[in-house]
Amino acid sequence: MKVKDQVMDVWVKPNDITGPVIAEVNRIWKQANIQFSVERAAEEPLLKAANFAELVESIQNATREAEKTGGMNHRTKNIETLLDPAQRHLTALNVYLLPYIGRTYQGYARMEGTHAVVGVWSDKASQGKKPPVRTLLVEPEPMKVGSLARTIAHELGHNLGLSHPDRTEVSPIGRLMGGAKQGYALTPEEITKARDIARKHLAR
Repeated sequence: MKVKDQVMDVWVKPNDITGPVIAEVNRIWKQANIQFSVERAAEEPLLKAANFAELVESIQNATREAEKTGGMNHRTKNIETLLDPAQRHLTALNVYLLPYIGRTYQGYARMEGTHAVVGVWSDKASQGKKPPVRTLLVEPEPMKVGSLARTIAHELGHNLGLSHPDRTEVSPIGRLMGGAKQGYALTPEEITKARDIARKHLAR
């Protein structure tokens, strides 16, 4: 993929996921007494439909502004078209890493779903004004720009039923799920809900 002359690939290796990334995800989720393990970390080929080049181009050019105003870029739908459902683990939470998933985007996940998609390059820090850069694998607290591990932890939060807080809400803590102040913390209510959904996943 290529945006503003920046060529992007999936530079993250399986041992990055099984090493520092999952360790940081589990550090973040320890506050809820929820821990994740990596069942499999491997490269998968994308599905290549006849309009593959058009799908990739639409993702590269997708913007938040278009989605907010009802623009028809179908970013999420087009990304899903590239992913092979036959490779998806039916009972695990599946995390897909792609080079880039649209202007200023870092990830998305289905609420209480079983998969999330995260870009390993992002231009969010510059609000799309500069070319995308590689995300940090992990980042020491306090959060400054975020990291791949934090984004994965955030998207897993959506899989566990957590939504974004109101961005106008004044919070004394930086919150994992967003809001006016972003960071790593979960509220007691979020912890209770996430644990309830996690139990349902374990029962599958």
